[in-house]
Amino acid sequence: MTFLAIIKDKLADRAAEGIAASLTVLLVWAAYQVAPAVLPAIEAATSKRVLLALLVTSLVLNFVFVLVAFFSSKKADFRIKYGIYWDREKNPHCPACKIPISGYAKYDAGKGYYCKPCNKIFRLTDVAGKDIDPMQAVSEL
Repeated sequence: MTFLAIIKDKLADRAAEGIAASLTVLLVWAAYQVAPAVLPAIEAATSKRVLLALLVTSLVLNFVFVLVAFFSSKKADFRIKYGIYWDREKNPHCPACKIPISGYAKYDAGKGYYCKPCNKIFRLTDVAGKDIDPMQAVSEL
């Protein structure tokens, strides 16, 4: 990634965080303004047991949401082997830009994985520089 693209991504992330924080503050303020009128009506219409059940359900759902958000935001752990990054599912990733690559084939520059964004071919080689079959590399991961 270029320096300008990195800055653009970081600015977009910060803008999204700022918008989310602003909306949260706005929602809390609106709830604070509406609560004195709504709470007595809710208390009169429902029992304490129902309110407690709703509270517990809300807390459990929020906890599940936080767990899902945490695990989905974790970046894939890469492991480099034979000059290629591999994820946990043993999928190859470009050693330059770390995006998934496929298409191991014979090209003009030799056998290897072709990364379209980088426009490069990455060979699977052992320490001695000998070409390795992708199935052998995957079995050794």
